[in-house]
Amino acid sequence: MKYFIVEGILKNQNPIGENTMKEHMAYTQRAMDEGLILMSGLKSNMSGGIFVIKAESIEKVEDYLSKEPFKLYGIQDYQVIEFSPHYFNQSPSEWFN
Repeated sequence: MKYFIVEGILKNQNPIGENTMKEHMAYTQRAMDEGLILMSGLKSNMSGGIFVIKAESIEKVEDYLSKEPFKLYGIQDYQVIEFSPHYFNQSPSEWFN
């Protein structure tokens, strides 16, 4: 398995419609439920989001992103960075408290 940090970069600061946001949230939740996404959240300057995802290849990540509602509706672009984790916190839920 390979690991990736994905940065979402909003194309503009226009408000995102409620239905589009619900589609995005549902799409992300499905990936989380499948164990593909470890964490996801907004950047503090509200210019997009960041998430950590695992996949067999970068092509699988690109396939996932090609169906992401924000990508489909031209709202957000993505930068994908593959990394090799070496160290792990054994209690990640406590780390985020």
